[in-house]
Amino acid sequence: MKDTVTAIDIGTTKVAVLLCQRSYNDNLGLSGFGQVAYEKAQNDEWKSDKVLVPSLKTALGQASKMAGVKVSNCTVGIPSEYCGLVSNRGEISLDKPITRQDTMSLRKQVANYSLPAPWKISDVIYGNYLVDGMPVSNPVGLSCKTLELEANIICIDTEFIRQITHALNSLQINVESWLPVPIVSAKALLTDEERQKGTLFIDVGGESIDLTIYKENIPVFLDWIPLGGNAITRDIATSVKVSYEEAEKLKRFCVLGLALRDDPEAAEMNLPIREGKEIFNVPMELLQRVVEARADEMLDLVEKRIADEGLKDSYNSIILTGGGLALFRGIREFAFKKMNVPISLGVPDVIGLSGPTHSAVYAIGLAGLNNNESASVTTSKVLKALIRKIKEKLKL
Repeated sequence: MKDTVTAIDIGTTKVAVLLCQRSYNDNLGLSGFGQVAYEKAQNDEWKSDKVLVPSLKTALGQASKMAGVKVSNCTVGIPSEYCGLVSNRGEISLDKPITRQDTMSLRKQVANYSLPAPWKISDVIYGNYLVDGMPVSNPVGLSCKTLELEANIICIDTEFIRQITHALNSLQINVESWLPVPIVSAKALLTDEERQKGTLFIDVGGESIDLTIYKENIPVFLDWIPLGGNAITRDIATSVKVSYEEAEKLKRFCVLGLALRDDPEAAEMNLPIREGKEIFNVPMELLQRVVEARADEMLDLVEKRIADEGLKDSYNSIILTGGGLALFRGIREFAFKKMNVPISLGVPDVIGLSGPTHSAVYAIGLAGLNNNESASVTTSKVLKALIRKIKEKLKL
């Protein structure tokens, strides 16, 4: 199917595949979708070809069947665990009016950053120029003694890329591009105003918490914490003494922030659960206590990580997405009381993907569509320039 992008999100608990096109209203239109949870994968076992390849094959098959097309190329998201951000500052002494060559030389200087293997530079995001210490977006023509520029460099782990490329190639799938998930997700789910004023983007998955802070329209912080929503499920299974599958169902009944202990009738609420041949009741108050304790711990870890970097005052809003926390009822109010910052949920506005669990694959697909259109515009410009030159020569 022409102009279709195949986006692949490789998470810590599942792989998702999205086939998409640009819709009539200039949004993303879903053509096919597939999602497969890793079976019986413990800790980092999901990274092995034994788990990844069959999961990718099944998810690709589901999406391909739904769209009615064969997939041969794809765009893959790089999880936060395999992304990094470093800042680099450069300066040149001038004592004269600034030329375009000066700005290009400085951009080249700050983009030159040595990284240890297996890391490489994926993208360079430039901030404002500093003309004798004053921020300026375009300094050409101004006179100054010192011109400075700071850039945030996005890094990616090439070993992860090599492994996933090998897995997809074994399925006769070619990888066209790689996209850092924390960057494209924040771009897709944050508004221009949120990226400008300062926003903390939190994506809680099954086994990880991904953090991105945007300030003045550039990412100033990327990180991940190896803890996710599956920890809540495991805690419920241990506390209530039920299977993991039953615990996963149970946690969705929880409403964060309800004062069950203060209401005698509510405190006696129970959920009937069947385990094998037995049926027994699970106290709602116990369930909520377990879930809230773990959710509180997750938010504590986020705040501590941000505080350790000295970035606590760098944002004034939070966008929460991912299936680990954003699916819980009452999470916005619960997180607001904890972090004292307005909380919104990051949810794709697309039929079939309108849930926080699909935010990453949606963002990868949207970025892939935008990249294709940018490349098409660039090619069109080159062709037009070529035709113009030919016509000029024919006139001579």
